[in-house]
Amino acid sequence: MLRGATVIAMRGEGIIPNADIVVQDNRIVAVGRRGEVDIPGGAEEIDVAGKTIAPGFVDTHAHMRPAWGLHQSQAWMFLANLAYGVTTTRDPQTGTTDVLTYSDRVTAGTTLGPRIYSTGPGVFSGEGIRSQQHASEVLKRYSEYYRTPPIKMYLAGNPQQRQWIITAAR
Repeated sequence: MLRGATVIAMRGEGIIPNADIVVQDNRIVAVGRRGEVDIPGGAEEIDVAGKTIAPGFVDTHAHMRPAWGLHQSQAWMFLANLAYGVTTTRDPQTGTTDVLTYSDRVTAGTTLGPRIYSTGPGVFSGEGIRSQQHASEVLKRYSEYYRTPPIKMYLAGNPQQRQWIITAAR
């Protein structure tokens, strides 16, 4: 439990002076004015008086690309993002599937970094989308293989092919 900071809240109260923040399993479960939040018995209390706590930033267009092919145990750009308050990133199209394994490492706690989301490789014209059914098959293959529900369509063909992909993505 964090006690005493000024909290910039995202809902309701705006700025909460002298706040209590309850963190459970690495997630904030309660925020409020000191004494107004239920504190679990045995919770460790950390005095953060004089500090300001803000929500983490989300970078929705992050191309964090450590050296490809050989994974680093710790990528400097992950630490830099955390230092500047970025707690979640999204790579809109990766040039390599390494971003997916780095995301797994962060989730598993073996690498420090923001949460990492990605579309995986983009769907390009090389897929040769031939029909609505084919577009659905290609997107299903991408989504299942890369474990990435969102996709990136990039130079994916003529207007009809792009429409098939958009329709299949719904």
